[in-house]
Amino acid sequence: MPQIGAGKLRERDAVALVCAGGGVTGAVYEIGCLRALEDILESGVQNLDLYVGISGGAFVSSLLAAGVSPYDLYAEVTESGGRFGTSTAPLFRLGMDELLRRGARTPGAILAILRDAARRSLPEIGWSLFELLPAGFLDNSGVADFLATIFRERGIKDRFDALQRELLVVAVDLDRGEAIPFGAPGHRDVRVSQAVQASTALPGLYRPVRIGRHDYVDGGVKKTAHINLAIQRGARLIFCINPIVPILNDGARRPLNGPLSDKGIAYVLDQAFRIMLHGRMQYGLERYSREHPEVDIVLIEPLRHEMQMFRYNIMRYGVRRIIAEHGYRSVVHAFRSNRARYGRILERHGLRMRNPAALRDIPAGHPFLSPTTRRLSRSLDRLDAALLPRRGAGKS
Repeated sequence: MPQIGAGKLRERDAVALVCAGGGVTGAVYEIGCLRALEDILESGVQNLDLYVGISGGAFVSSLLAAGVSPYDLYAEVTESGGRFGTSTAPLFRLGMDELLRRGARTPGAILAILRDAARRSLPEIGWSLFELLPAGFLDNSGVADFLATIFRERGIKDRFDALQRELLVVAVDLDRGEAIPFGAPGHRDVRVSQAVQASTALPGLYRPVRIGRHDYVDGGVKKTAHINLAIQRGARLIFCINPIVPILNDGARRPLNGPLSDKGIAYVLDQAFRIMLHGRMQYGLERYSREHPEVDIVLIEPLRHEMQMFRYNIMRYGVRRIIAEHGYRSVVHAFRSNRARYGRILERHGLRMRNPAALRDIPAGHPFLSPTTRRLSRSLDRLDAALLPRRGAGKS
């Protein structure tokens, strides 16, 4: 089995972080989780061996692999005016070119449908009209532009081999139906920012992203988290953050004050989608437990009875803070409740943790409160990254 950084001497097992999908809400939740893990793990989360990102998790993990600290990520999404969390950032744009091309063909296509209407059933006519819709209503190229800007400002080349840590970004080849781990051997000849754009292209909403001769869509279409990639790369301890869980709306805990079906079809479809994805995740975890007993997986998920993850407009600054704080609280609560078990797991793989009971439910502010000292800190981070040996240095 291939090993992560096989040419390096290490005092612990290989450790990976897998960030699953979940859209903008999931990405902000994951940032809150990373802020908590940074406080709990003595070695932090910036010195892990492998990062795997899917959809919104690809956006977060790419920044982490590029050296952006969890403290900076958390500050950016929770503080007013933060660049990563601003609602005015043009990450997603209306795909006008595609709409115009489709619109130009619409009159002729409708006339052809009307001519054959007498020989077609209503479902056939409806499907023909449906085929006139574009491949995606929005264009998410702003995601690639945004990440490329961040990399450039931090003095990092927009390439997988230029990152401080190994990163895999998963997207699905639409025509072949295969999950492609960009960043793995054979799939590194693509910009990191473009790979993340492909991984976040949710079918139906965003236009597929063309890389070379292939079109790619959201990496979560094939699997929710792709934990198997971390196992194949030799990880023995895997932290997996999964933002998508079903709402727990039953018994004494009914945060919606009534059955989900009373809230309308949007709630029913959303819950069904969450049940399907979460079931797929649980099946995968059970399989990995049977097939790879030597691997420990620490799963981090939202508290299912709290509504922070389910009903807010994520573009509001105050709501981003609520979601990020919920992510932080989820991790702290999980480590408090499982302190002895998690402590044994970490120790088994050469890691140590701080006392989670000593942490607050809401994180302290950024250690560098002044914008000037933050800029200085980031400059030192870039200098440190430039002086560090690149991944794989020293291999024979």
